[in-house]
Amino acid sequence: MLERIRFMKVNRNKQFDYTPRYYNERKERIEKMKAAHENKDDGDAIQRREALRDRLQTTWAMDNTVSNHARSANIRLIVILVALLAGTYFILDYVDIFAAEVTKIEGPEK
Repeated sequence: MLERIRFMKVNRNKQFDYTPRYYNERKERIEKMKAAHENKDDGDAIQRREALRDRLQTTWAMDNTVSNHARSANIRLIVILVALLAGTYFILDYVDIFAAEVTKIEGPEK
């Protein structure tokens, strides 16, 4: 009897009230800049000085992150090149030693 009830029951899709949320940092920054420019004429000298300070700090922070990324990429490239050159040196040195041993074994035939 239990099997008949389960067989007759139709499963329905579950519905959720989920709305995905997305944070767009660029959009937030643009809206903040728009708000700052709308109120540009309303502020006094202190507010303009603070706005200038904020703009400079964000610009310097962006420049600093770009230079840090470039510096880390350059260091990584140098480390890889040094490792490749050292590996090549040791491999060629080993081949040279091996070739010298082979020529000693064969030696000059008289």
